[in-house]
Amino acid sequence: MEATRNQAGCLKTTIMMVGAAVTFIAAIILIADIKCSYDIENWWAPLYPNGETVSVEYDLFRPRALGMTTWILETSDDVETVKQFYRDKRLEVLKAEKSRGIAWSDSFVQPLENGPGSRIIISSACGT
Repeated sequence: MEATRNQAGCLKTTIMMVGAAVTFIAAIILIADIKCSYDIENWWAPLYPNGETVSVEYDLFRPRALGMTTWILETSDDVETVKQFYRDKRLEVLKAEKSRGIAWSDSFVQPLENGPGSRIIISSACGT
């Protein structure tokens, strides 16, 4: 009888410890995802304000958070105007002395093939 009671107590303890570990890991992932999303949206890879989304590809839970994302936009604004927007944003990041942390981003701007305007390709990664 005593052995059965000890086995049941051991099983409960093991289940509680595994549950606590899973909860802790899930909380870490959630916090990292939220932090990555905030940094990418506000500092490292903001979307161009006059841009229209053409396509979005991402490899984890959601775009522009943990994992890698490629976001393609088009705008009627010329290439130089768009490039100046991203230069100004990067200068703002430098002045704010923001560290890159676990986020990375890059933007590429090219003229549209079928008329005036620009295509913007924004790549971001976090935690990868």
